[in-house]
Amino acid sequence: MKARSRRSSCVLLDAYAGLDLHQLRHSAATHLGDTKVPSQLNMGKTRHKNPRTTLCYVKPGAEATAKVIGVLAPRRRTH
Repeated sequence: MKARSRRSSCVLLDAYAGLDLHQLRHSAATHLGDTKVPSQLNMGKTRHKNPRTTLCYVKPGAEATAKVIGVLAPRRRTH
């Protein structure tokens, strides 16, 4: 299989999927964050140098938010 240039990859992504490489990078960082991959590995995959940049892409979903709320404010038992 012949390697494609960045430019030809961008053209094909736009033509067939309506995406650009940055959107794919964003999606990869988001999905890695959702699966609890450590930030250092996420940074390595997305090639970000600054952890703050990677964290911009990682948004906790409803399940993660509910889990944090459960830790911070556990339900009280009623007898």
